Amino acid sequence: MHRKLTVLAAVAGTVLLVCGVAAADTVTSNFEPPTFHLGSVNGQDGWKSAVPGNIPSLPFGYDQAVVANAGAPGTFGSQSLRMSNAYAPASDTFPPEYHYQTYSKPTTAAAGEELANKEYTGEFSFISLHPDRLQPGLKIDVSPDMGEGARMSYIGLTDTENGIAVTFFDTPLVDGKYKFAGYDLGTLPRNAVHTIRFWMKLNPGPDNDLVRIFIDGRDVGECFTTWENFYRGTNQGVQVSDRLLFRVPNGDGNRLGLLDGGYLFDDVTTTTANGPGPPGCDVEVDKDADKPAATAGGRVGYQITVRNRGRLAARRLRVCDRIPRRMTFVTADRRLRRLGRLRCLSIPSLRPGQRVSFHLTLQVNADAPPGSLPNIVDVLPDLPALPRPPAGDVVLPPSAGRPPAVIVQPRAIVRARALVRILKRVKAERAQRQRRSTRPPFTG
Repeated sequence: MHRKLTVLAAVAGTVLLVCGVAAADTVTSNFEPPTFHLGSVNGQDGWKSAVPGNIPSLPFGYDQAVVANAGAPGTFGSQSLRMSNAYAPASDTFPPEYHYQTYSKPTTAAAGEELANKEYTGEFSFISLHPDRLQPGLKIDVSPDMGEGARMSYIGLTDTENGIAVTFFDTPLVDGKYKFAGYDLGTLPRNAVHTIRFWMKLNPGPDNDLVRIFIDGRDVGECFTTWENFYRGTNQGVQVSDRLLFRVPNGDGNRLGLLDGGYLFDDVTTTTANGPGPPGCDVEVDKDADKPAATAGGRVGYQITVRNRGRLAARRLRVCDRIPRRMTFVTADRRLRRLGRLRCLSIPSLRPGQRVSFHLTLQVNADAPPGSLPNIVDVLPDLPALPRPPAGDVVLPPSAGRPPAVIVQPRAIVRARALVRILKRVKAERAQRQRRSTRPPFTG
């Protein structure tokens, strides 16, 4: 008998509701008989997907089916869900089709910031049906959802020449407005089983949800946010999640070369609970000036130290000193990358309790006015920019399909600043002469 190998440690089972207290609820689909039989997953153990007649431009429904595993990894058992984006609604379908997309079995109680359960975990395993070759145009999006397209997070799985590219979108606030921010989470070999896990805490109030993504058990090392800013920014209210959406993202119709191909999915698990959620970004940064004051035209040094006080390793950090307009970079004791006026140190991994420090020296401009001059350092996720979609791939706003490839600068995980008082050169020279004139005569 097929056994699920991946266990969510946070929840071991289902706890009954007592006196209105939130209930932890877990549902798992491994597509094994007798619960599942071969054929469309629609209607099987709470799953739903389009069937012929639901959508005029989808006469056969979506290209998905529970299939017998022939040559699939042993951990997938005897059956899995096969899915591709071979069939898609017509490009002029409006509003975008979400209701009949492919959704996993829902939990009994949803998770949401206004609900008793505020913690959501979604997990799935997958492998390419053709692990030995590229399937051009293959792309499936997976999102926490409530069965109608109210996505609260997003992972894109795109088959490329180099493997399966994993992308993520969230919606940070930038200058008070939501933006779709894209992140490249890496490229996975298509001939191996991979497991992706969403871990979300849906906190009451705006711009404060927390999402962490795990790939093959590894935390990608970033505190993301949900799509709550998008829904608030478009006056749609807060959304809830109780299942996973496996979405065909095509905005340009069918891709028939993918028919009967795609990915195999297995061990699809959703959990809702009122737990503490994932740990936050427990990274701290300190910045100290070598001296409290500097002369216009002189130099000043800064010591920057980053520490991880959390329980998990912080990965792919970028520590960036924002060189003030009245200063110029001179030197540093570690190699820093120049990004405009930023000087950045990349830290691949920062273990719990570990610290990394560096020192840099700046030149104060000769015409710098007197007064306090702040110097800011940011710790940001060191994630490469998401590449633009290939030619012919239609880019649509979220309300009309997949999110646009809008890449914004990730917001700082943590920030620190140091103040240095700038003195006029004339005053400084006068003060220096006065100190010389008041020195006691040398005797002895």
